[in-house]
Parts: sequence; C-alpha cells; structure tokens
Amino acid sequence: MNKHSLKKLICLLLVGMIGSSYACGSSSSDGGNNDSGSSTQSGLPGYTAESYSFTPIYTDGDTVNLNAYNPDVPEENGNVVYDVYSNIGGKNYLKMEIETDVNLVGYINYYSNENPTVINSEKFYIEANDTEFTTFLDAYRVGARGAFDKTISTISFQNVDDTKDGTFKFKSLGISDRKIVTKEDMYITDGATVLGTSPYYGGCISYLERTDADIYEYMDSDGNICVDRDVDPDFVYQVSKERVNLVNICDLGREIQPSYYSLVQEENGYKPDYDPEDKDSYYQGLTNGKPIYNPIQCGDYGGHTPQIIDYVYKEDYLYIKMKGQEWFFFTNIQANGYIEVTYYFKDGALVVDNRYTDFSQFINLEDVAVSSQETPATYFVYPLNYFYCETRQGTIFDKNISAQNGRSQERTSPRGEVSGEYFYALKGRNVIDGWCAFVNENKFGVGILMPNADRYIASRGQISTNYFNETENTRYYKEFFQFDESEIIPSYATFNYSYINPAIIRKMVNFVPLEYSYALYVGDVEEMRDVFGGLQDGGVVTNENLKSDEGWPRK
Repeated sequence: MNKHSLKKLICLLLVGMIGSSYACGSSSSDGGNNDSGSSTQSGLPGYTAESYSFTPIYTDGDTVNLNAYNPDVPEENGNVVYDVYSNIGGKNYLKMEIETDVNLVGYINYYSNENPTVINSEKFYIEANDTEFTTFLDAYRVGARGAFDKTISTISFQNVDDTKDGTFKFKSLGISDRKIVTKEDMYITDGATVLGTSPYYGGCISYLERTDADIYEYMDSDGNICVDRDVDPDFVYQVSKERVNLVNICDLGREIQPSYYSLVQEENGYKPDYDPEDKDSYYQGLTNGKPIYNPIQCGDYGGHTPQIIDYVYKEDYLYIKMKGQEWFFFTNIQANGYIEVTYYFKDGALVVDNRYTDFSQFINLEDVAVSSQETPATYFVYPLNYFYCETRQGTIFDKNISAQNGRSQERTSPRGEVSGEYFYALKGRNVIDGWCAFVNENKFGVGILMPNADRYIASRGQISTNYFNETENTRYYKEFFQFDESEIIPSYATFNYSYINPAIIRKMVNFVPLEYSYALYVGDVEEMRDVFGGLQDGGVVTNENLKSDEGWPRK
C-alpha cells in the first residue's frame, strides 16, 4: 500500500469512528463549557433529531387569531403568551409542534432553578406553514447565558406578517436530553477530501484536506513554508506537516464562513449593548471606528462563539443551523438571524448550500444603503500565495497582492494600472465561469466556485511566506484548539493568509431568506475548471436567483 492510500484509509477510519475527537486534523478544546454526554448523545454520525424522544411538558389545543403586524401601533399586534412553568433541569433541546399560516417571532423565557433572579430570554423565528420547530437553548458555547438548570416560565408568539392576520395553534412543547459535545469536531469525507468543523465555532469550515495525494507542508532551503502535492519528503529541506489543513484558523473571524452586514443606525432600532466610549470593548477597524450589524458564523472579536440551534450529522452530509454572532464586539452580542449551512460532496468538490434569514426587526430599512455580503469569506493558508482567476481581460496569476488595509488600491482587472500596493475587486460579469483560486507556483491549491457574485475580492494578510520572520508569523491563537503553547504552526500564522470573497451587493431584509450555493475544490487549476464546469452544467451550483432583485434588493 503506498503512502497516500494509507493516508486515505486512516482518514476514512477516523472519520467513521464514533467517539473520536480527532480525525485528519486538529481538535478544539472544550473551553470549560457544558459538554457532558455519552456517546449516544454526542451528535456523531447518524444522530439526528429523529434519534431522540421528547417528553411533553406543555400542550394546548386552542387555535388563536393573530392580528397583522403594525410597527406603528405595537400594542395592537397579534401576540399570545403561554404560561409553561416547567422545570426542565439541565435539559436544553426543545421541540415545538405548531400550526401557523404566518411568520412568527417569539421568545422562550426561563430562569435558574438555583437563583430565580438569573433569567434569560431567547428570541426565535418560525416561518409560515412550518409544523415543527426544534432548538438547543443557549447552553453549549463560549459565552452561553443559559448554562444552568432551569425552569421555562413563558413562551410568546407574535405575527410579524404586516399584510394579513393569521391563525396559530401551539399544539405541544417537548424536551429531550440531546446534548452538543462542543469539543468533538465533526468531519465528513468522500474518500478524497475531508471537511472538518465544530459546533464550538458555529459549524464554519475550519478544516479542508485532500487525502488521496502526497500533500505536504514543508520548508525550502530559503526558509519559506510551502504546500504542494506529489512531494517526495526525502527531497525537501524540512517537512513541517504531513497532514495539511488548507484553511487559516488563527481566530474567530478567519476560517471559511458567511458574514452578513447591514448598515443600520440607531434610528433603525440598532442599539447594541456596548459602551461606545470604551475603545477597548469593540473592534474599531474597517468602519471608521463605529461597529456595524454583522452576523457571522464563527464567533465574535471578543472570543464568544455562536449558538447552535440544530444540526444533522451523517458520514457524508452535515447540516448546521445557528444563530449568528455579532462580530465587532467583546460584549457577547447575539444577532437575530439564522445562518443555515449544508455541506456535502459532489463530483470531487465540496458543495455548500447557504441560507440566511434575519429577524432583527429593524425599521425603515428602505433608507439603509446596500452592503457587500461575504458569501463566504474564505481564508486559506498563506503558502497558497498566488491568486488565480480567468477573466475576460486575461488570466490572473499573481502573488503580489496585498491586504485591504486602507492603503492598498482596488485593481479591477489584470490590465488595471495601479501604483503601489493593491488587491483585486473584479466585477462579477468579467470573471469567466464564476470561480477563482489561491494556488502555489505550480497552480495547486483551493478554488471556489460562486456563480453570479457581484464582485470577486482577493487580498492577502501579508506578502511574506518566510517561517523565520517572527513579525509576520505571530504565534497561532490557541484558545480554541489544542496545540502546545511553544508550537508555531507556520501555515496558520495570524496575519499571513490568502483571502477570497465572492461578494454580493445586497440590502438585508427582515424575514426574507437569502439563498445561494458555492463549491470548493482542492487540486490544480485544470481540474478546478473541469469540476466547476460540471457542477454548473449539471445545475448543482448556479445561483440563478442572484440575478434578480427579488428577496434581498440591490437598492
């Protein structure tokens, strides 16, 4: 058996092992969270909502009428409150059975059994005609507010449809002992590529490895870190890693994950809980020193991770539904929006279906400017330092691009004349077949297919790939992952990364889902062209809906 066949076999065995906390990559630490649970409660492959029984704790058979939503006269809005008052102890997985013909926003209100003055209220959203809603309460993350034995006091529901009255029936509320073991990373594979993620940071992509080729991270004789395939380790200067994660995961904000924006102000009802006078309580970059509404999948600038609402985990399929975390703050602010991501493999590529529904209920959104939505933000390891893109003005194969740091200029085509530092911001219509990549000098790397984006943005955190330059290889951020404190992980260096954002220029809208798909492929650019072309021709990844202004508008 040759070396890459052995690697493939090892990864397949590890991914399929129930109870394994390490498979083909790094494992996250538990951070002191509520992670208890046996293997039959761990959420490893095969464990979905259907695997669990629910104990009814509340039933109601009445149908009620809910008036249409009127933001100008809140007291007249259709709203109903149910007195549950049930001690659920340490259980945190709920299922509601309902009947509704309108969209609903509600609140689950509960308090600590040990100290009833410790209370929490969780906002949720249910779409019209749904008959079931499941959710984990806020107990399994960094910054969790409900990690205590609790009593549910009341649950409320409100019609948020402003065009019609509705009918609603709260048939039952059930509770289950299903838990999330946040320290257990989740992996799926097609036998050639491994995807890894964790509930600890919202289910974003934190691990991507190609296992059916001899891929190494190694140092050349000049001290540069390189990543390449078909490498003979006996003929390179020094091997750093034999199992190569191609994703930069230096902090909560890198990885590969969607990041959504709305430029709402206080007059729109945006009043985040932070002290604007305390300059150390929020991130001041990018927005002229003022935070903006930014639901993100992986966590916030202060190190708090998002709330998983639900997930389905199988050996070759992963669905995550989570509540976005506002990125700009140290103060643990949850966004009111559901990020739903589905991962699966097709024809050698990882396909990612995305859905975001905001239920923040901000007002006067017609006056808010459009934003550049990161559909996802992709952060690759820095040895993949050439940006590759086939455009109508020519092919880009460029390693000289810089960061979006306020000093660099936008370069909108390979023919664009710029002086000094630059990054690429290519118009969508000029990118052939809707894909681009970061690769090495041999054109091996990771490509992303995201058709019908408005712009394709590419930049780099730092130009250098030299291992010995400490100023450009800061020590890996270790709070969420298990690495020795003395260990430097060159390809994960904090400020060295390669970034691609297929951006759509859209305005966030309440209760209207934004849906799209993208695909990732690890290989050379000729393989990317063939695989991505097949996904588009087969109708797997097309994003035809993004051509329309319906849903999230462009104006």
